[in-house]
Amino acid sequence: MIKCIAIDDQENSINGLKKYISETPNLNLIASYTDPLLALKEIPKNPKVDAIFVDINMPNISGLELAKVIRAKTKKLIFTTSHQEYAFEAFEAEADAYLLKPYSYGKFLITINRLFYEILEEPIIKETEKKDDYFLVKNKEEEHKTVLVRYDEIVAFESFHNYVKIHTIKKTIIAYLSLKDVREQLDLDGRFIQLHRGYIIAVGHIQHIESNKITLSNKINFNVGDIYQTEFREFLSDKIITSNRKK
Repeated sequence: MIKCIAIDDQENSINGLKKYISETPNLNLIASYTDPLLALKEIPKNPKVDAIFVDINMPNISGLELAKVIRAKTKKLIFTTSHQEYAFEAFEAEADAYLLKPYSYGKFLITINRLFYEILEEPIIKETEKKDDYFLVKNKEEEHKTVLVRYDEIVAFESFHNYVKIHTIKKTIIAYLSLKDVREQLDLDGRFIQLHRGYIIAVGHIQHIESNKITLSNKINFNVGDIYQTEFREFLSDKIITSNRKK
């Protein structure tokens, strides 16, 4: 059983977290606090738990400050907040995950599954049936011949006038599509993400991220669009790995 503690000065946020935890197998909420100072007083005295969910923006003491004291009392520290600008500070505080309010039950489950996959009796989110690993499209560059495109070879989809450039590791295909068509008709699953109005990119082909700038394996680069900042923060919180070693 995964033992959890919730800390949030908003009663409705605590109640929402209680509901999510009660509906999730193998999770048990052993304590909750709406007063962060009381949490500061009690948690260091009690045994170590598996997960602590803590809000960042609280009165008297912030979640970032509180985390410095209670980090050693939990295996996993999960920040919850409605302020996305705290994402990088959260990782500096050795957080294992970052949930941006209002987060869905699905987002909550994905986070728990990722953090506790090895100790769960069975994965909370089970694998779905195997899907096709390719699709067919007409390529303008080959006299509109129908070509087969494998998902694992795609680097990015790029908006190009009335077409979409499909950048693959072998060549570039130009198809009479829009990015909206790509999102709605193709099985993008979790392998692709849109962080700019002109690109849908393959996560596996991200070469590096520098602040808001993303560079892909084929050297395409762009700055994350303003309207995609929330998705970008959530992507970082899901995928970035930090050390559990004490500094």
